[in-house]
Order: sequence, then C-alpha cells, then structure tokens
Amino acid sequence: MEDSNPMHRKERAFFSLPTTLKARFLLYAFFSLFHRTLNLCLHLFNISRMKISGIQYGRNFKTEGIIIIDIYPESEVVIGNDVSIISDSRRATSAALAFPAKFKTFSKTSRIIIGDSVGLNGTSLTARSRTIHIGAGTIIAPNVIVVDSDFHIPWPPEQRRYYPGDEHDHDVLIGNNCWIGMNSVILKGVHIGENSVIAAGSIVTSDIPENSLAAGVPAKVVKVYKSV
Repeated sequence: MEDSNPMHRKERAFFSLPTTLKARFLLYAFFSLFHRTLNLCLHLFNISRMKISGIQYGRNFKTEGIIIIDIYPESEVVIGNDVSIISDSRRATSAALAFPAKFKTFSKTSRIIIGDSVGLNGTSLTARSRTIHIGAGTIIAPNVIVVDSDFHIPWPPEQRRYYPGDEHDHDVLIGNNCWIGMNSVILKGVHIGENSVIAAGSIVTSDIPENSLAAGVPAKVVKVYKSV
C-alpha cells in the first residue's frame, strides 16, 4: 500500500538521489541555517543600536544584515509597522547590494520618517538638516541614495570645503506606494507623487507627479498611468 505521508515520500526521494547531489542539498541546508542564525544575531544588534540611538520602530520590524546607524542625538528617526530593511546581498532578491543600508542625521532639525509596509534594500538615507519622508507601501530597490542636501555650496569654489550652506537644504518626500528602481539617486527638494515609479539608474532632481513613470538623468516623466 502506498504511503500517503508527504514527508515520507520526500525522505525516500532524497535518499534515492546520487551521493554528490545529496551532499549539495545538505551543504545548501547547512549554509542556509548558518545565514539565518547570523542574520538573527545581526538583527538583534541592529535593534540594540537603534534603541540606543533613539530610533523609534513599529511592529513586525525586520532587518537582514548589518545597518550603518549614525544618528545625531537630538534628531528624529521614526520607522512604521511591517518595515523590512535588507542590508545583505544574499537576501536581496533582484540584485547585489553595493553598500549596506544607512541612516545618518547631522542636526537636531534632521528627520527621517518611514511609513508602514516599506521595503528598503541597501538604501542610504542622509538628512543633514531637513526631513526625508517615505510614504507607506513604498518599495525601494537596491543601492538607492536619498539626500536632503548638496553638502557643499556650488559657488564660489573656494568656499566649497568650508561653508556648509545649510540654508539650501530642502525636504524630500516620496509618496505612498512608490517604486524606486535600483541605483537611483533622489536629490534634495524632490517630491515624488503617490504610486509613481522611478526607473533604474535615474537621478531625480525635480518633482515627479503621482501615477507616473519617470526615467533618465535627470529623470523625466515618460508615462502616466491611468486608473482602471
């Protein structure tokens, strides 16, 4: 009589495999367990760093890999519920990460606000004196950089190294349910409307309206999505 237990069928199928293939499966299982254990330890380390730095985070917060955290004591960083931050190339599904995820603030007026159900992948968020706000449901693909500042004044050149030019900083607002493609750069003062998509490799220097696809350097609207 045939065994109806699916676990037993899987065991028989495994033991019937060639020895080399069984060894590969066992190695795969071992390293998967190793990486899961390592990422759990790193998650606990990330949580500890965030608590010490005063970062607020919501329910079901997940991290993978180590996150760079450099937070000015009087600044504000708030992370919503169901947020996932990937900072490990092995856990990035679509591409490798060029750098770890990073949160950095410079002053007491700096703010980083992340809404519910946001996914970050090796994302670098640097708020020097203003606010970076990422709306709920937004997905940010690998290696995206978001900044609220130029960090140097463009002119006169002899002052670039010494004059910070904080007065030229501006808020960055990424709306709800946006998708920011890999290797994109979002510069100061940009407002990306809800539901919009930024194509991979784009540099966004000006506002993008809602329900749009923008691409290029600098990014321009190439398509407007219509509601069904």
